[in-house]
Amino acid sequence: MRYYKGHIALSDARDVPVLLHIRNARAICLDQLCALLSLEILVEAPRSLRWRVARLEKAGLVMRLAGQQHLVKPVFGITQQGLIFLESRGHYLLSLPSTAEVMLHPTQVAHALEMVNIRVSLARAGVLRSWKSDLEITSKNLVLESGMAKDFDAVAEIEIEGSTRTIGIEYERTPKAAARYHAIREVFERDETTDIILYLTANDDLLYMLAMELRATRKRIGFALSDAFRSSLLDTRTLTNSNNSDVVPLRAFLAGTES
Repeated sequence: MRYYKGHIALSDARDVPVLLHIRNARAICLDQLCALLSLEILVEAPRSLRWRVARLEKAGLVMRLAGQQHLVKPVFGITQQGLIFLESRGHYLLSLPSTAEVMLHPTQVAHALEMVNIRVSLARAGVLRSWKSDLEITSKNLVLESGMAKDFDAVAEIEIEGSTRTIGIEYERTPKAAARYHAIREVFERDETTDIILYLTANDDLLYMLAMELRATRKRIGFALSDAFRSSLLDTRTLTNSNNSDVVPLRAFLAGTES
């Protein structure tokens, strides 16, 4: 235990995992946080978690994100003081140091929340072994400075049908310029950190646009709707960048048995 701002006792066993999840997600709701903690066998009743987050908020370590009134539930993010505390415990990220002036732009909140949903869904499908957020990936790539790795939205290690695969995960809410996709294709061709790539999209139009833009990439890519993935999990219909643009269950794509 140690006392921090306002004589609040902070626990390495309970408070630090909560702060790390809030930082790494960048934006998160209480029910999502509860789900993530349960995946680590850090079971905490919703009422107890609300109390814990309220303490952290009162201490200035986390905050409710402004401009999210359209969402039914409050959304939490890390503060500069929260980053300072985590750094004092050895949890430093080059991609989000305590000197950062902006933690998260309001337009990125919806994207961050959906990435948490995707992580929880993969875990509930029973295949997730590990997960690295975009902040963790970018921090590692900044150290390597090789230019050979993509700053994915997330990288997941999964185990399916007796095999382990590393998946680069991207969630697309809005289209990018054609030049951006050309650059992305080049990075995918160089990337050696993942076995396959899964693109989840907000709607059909984005899905088919992405499939067209990335169809010539040699690395195996699957495209699926994020909403469908959260409801159907491994049975989700997945469009692939195979020669015939095959549509297969996500399970087959992840296992490499679609052909």
